[in-house]
Amino acid sequence: MSDFSHLLRSLLSQLVLSVPAKSLDIPAGAPLLAITFLQCFIQANYTGPALELGACEFLQLSYDPAVLQAQLVGALHIAGQPAYDLLDEALYLVLALVMFEKLSEAPLSLVNSSDLTSLEELAAFTEAHAHCDPTAPVLASLQWWRTRALQVHISVLPEPSSALATVSLILLNASVANALCPSTDAAPRLQKYVQLAFHLEAARCGIHARTEHLAVPLLRAARTLSRFQFVLTGAKAKRTQYQEFARAGLVILAASEDARGFSAEYTDDAPESFALGSDMLLERPIYEGVGEENTELEQEHKKRRVDGVRTVEIAVKQEPSDDDEETLLPVALRADMIPAALRDLDPNHPTALDDYDALQLLLRLTTIRQTTPANHPLVNEELLALVSRVLFAPAKSVNWSVYSRALWERSMVESTKAKTVERGVLQMQSLVEELGAAMKTRVFRDLGAGAAAAATRMQHVHQLPLMPRWEMEAKLAEKYMSLGILRSAVEIYERLHMVCEAALCYASVGDEQQAERLLRTRVDTHPSDARALSILGDIKQDPALWLRAWEVGRYANAKTALARYCFSPPRGVSRDLPAAVAHMHDSLKVNPINYESWYFYGCLGLETEQYDLAAEAFTRCVALDETSAFAWSNLATALLRLQKVKQAFGALKKAIRVNGDSNKSWRIYENYLIVATKLNEWDDVLLASRELLSIKNAKGEASDGSIDIPIVEKLAELLVSQPYQELDRPSHYQTSCIDFICNIIPSVITSSVRCWRVVARVELWRGKPWAALECHEKAYRAISNNPDLATNEEVWNEAVECCGDLVSAYENFGELPGKHGAGDLVCKDWKYKSRTTVRSLMSRGRATWEDSEGWERLAGMKADLA
Repeated sequence: MSDFSHLLRSLLSQLVLSVPAKSLDIPAGAPLLAITFLQCFIQANYTGPALELGACEFLQLSYDPAVLQAQLVGALHIAGQPAYDLLDEALYLVLALVMFEKLSEAPLSLVNSSDLTSLEELAAFTEAHAHCDPTAPVLASLQWWRTRALQVHISVLPEPSSALATVSLILLNASVANALCPSTDAAPRLQKYVQLAFHLEAARCGIHARTEHLAVPLLRAARTLSRFQFVLTGAKAKRTQYQEFARAGLVILAASEDARGFSAEYTDDAPESFALGSDMLLERPIYEGVGEENTELEQEHKKRRVDGVRTVEIAVKQEPSDDDEETLLPVALRADMIPAALRDLDPNHPTALDDYDALQLLLRLTTIRQTTPANHPLVNEELLALVSRVLFAPAKSVNWSVYSRALWERSMVESTKAKTVERGVLQMQSLVEELGAAMKTRVFRDLGAGAAAAATRMQHVHQLPLMPRWEMEAKLAEKYMSLGILRSAVEIYERLHMVCEAALCYASVGDEQQAERLLRTRVDTHPSDARALSILGDIKQDPALWLRAWEVGRYANAKTALARYCFSPPRGVSRDLPAAVAHMHDSLKVNPINYESWYFYGCLGLETEQYDLAAEAFTRCVALDETSAFAWSNLATALLRLQKVKQAFGALKKAIRVNGDSNKSWRIYENYLIVATKLNEWDDVLLASRELLSIKNAKGEASDGSIDIPIVEKLAELLVSQPYQELDRPSHYQTSCIDFICNIIPSVITSSVRCWRVVARVELWRGKPWAALECHEKAYRAISNNPDLATNEEVWNEAVECCGDLVSAYENFGELPGKHGAGDLVCKDWKYKSRTTVRSLMSRGRATWEDSEGWERLAGMKADLA
């Protein structure tokens, strides 16, 4: 690699001229040349068409192409992850990266670096140089372009790199956009679009790093900046040729503040959108009845509250509010909830959108897809509604890249449905071919000179999630795999030299021998490919291979696999939790922005009773994804073990808040109940008790065992501590507690005498002696019908006590004014009922308990009632 390093230094000295970046007299050609190199690489690998001039020709280099390619790809390896072997014009990307590092005086290089410093040190070095001075817009521009180059670097790796993602997120900060276009600038329209581009690209950084929660506030800010209005609502639609009645569906209503913005009418041909060509399905739905009630949206919303499937929204609002911005997709369940500016829109003839607004929809779509269950029917309908709003815009109003990405996303959804799978796969094939992929056979014609200009294709490439052509082909291969077309899938992987993916393909259909053969060949020819070693270890379940992957490339997934192996070993191997903790510690030092790894690390901390470790791990989890209810709940568990009860209570409150109404967990509420009781937070105790009963009732599991009777007794004690007559305006606790004890609990009680006594006490406190007497009667019936009455003395004694309570209730309440207040009594014949009750119980217990203490007590009651 020494010759290659010498080549890089030589080229840098010629291209950058060794001028310090902070002298503010950077040669104008150097940054522009670095940008040109980056854009050339993107055109060659992402957007097409093919370049007319290669890097070696441009720089007049005479190097062995195979040797140079291997060295260039090796220079892009990072943290054990190899870059894609068949990169086109890799020299352009390497030069762009090192030039941006040189021009911006980056403290550490991420190119051709075999031994990176720790991520914490890298982040600290980057933060020290990341703030941009408003008086130095050139340096701000360089920092922004370096971030773009790092995002491209991430996309040529098989998995996101923590180092590259962290540096990108630090570099692209608000000071960059402010320095390029200060708020004092006389061009507010330009400032608006600079800020929009910043927010969209920063959101894309979060998506690339698989920390999608970071993208949500940025997308929210972008929507505010552009004043873009859109809403997901229900609409009746006809989808088939012979459909007489419209059926429920979803549609996006959207309108840009300025439909033109910085966009103009595009004259280039858009990618071909294939027709369904179906004898049954319409090419596009015909909508009617927008926002009508009882549409699919409202029906699915009701289902979500039952089945617990978590979708896009944290909680769908029943009425419009400012909190709608908290969701990726604002929802209008009815026509009156649609914003006024959108009510008159015709979804059959959508208006043109500004390109930045269309980009917002696609970025939201990507975030939703990455954070929701795959192939969930409602999620797919939401994605189709989003992508249709982009595709059905007026002709020539959508940028090539935006339109092609929308076609791709539609194809990904349609290829999961039997009626549209053919169009979906053909559309994917067409888009792959349009990028100029080197396929042996082409299904569609080569557009040649008719293809869209490179400038049009690349106009918004830095705001869209990057998808290189080989990744698109790999996705096509995955689709072939899902359809059972194994040979075509393997052919694509082999042509792309994606050995690991081909091996996984074979392994997924049970041919592990072929998968192992491919991976061993790859390891023999590329001994530093840590990913291939790790995958081979996954297939063989061989810890030695994972250790080797860690040694050659510090590959985080290898250590994670080792930790899981130690945590849950195969039969015959003893469990080693300390080793699992140590392996996860090593993994997280290399990849500390991986949510799943931190979560597993936290679980290991709880398992090994290292509660400080668990608290730290789950704290990192909620920092990476604050919408994870179970991470908040586990954090509370760790804090409780550390005797930090108040902090645990706060974590549980957060868990409940982020979990929403659609995915409630009884475990979280149970912990919440316990902690709230310890802190004497009785409002929260009541809330937790109600929710626990509601959750179990919804599952059909509610019974006496679902009720924490001592807690209910304490709630009742607090409730009746103040005379009912003095409650001019009952508090929320009092009204809620009355409803809980008098309405909810009786609906689930089956045999609990204590529960009926609590309810009777509250009913009497409310001045309803007839209801209290009814509770005592139900309590007696519950215990007197117990099948153990004749064999278990404890049950017999409880029945006697309950009988005594009922007789006392008859005596105390019988002569009181009745329910209707018309001179009637609670129980006019209370003496007769008392005698009948006592005689009945004595009759049932005569054969077994005639000489018992309980029998004597009943005899005494009978004598008193004579």
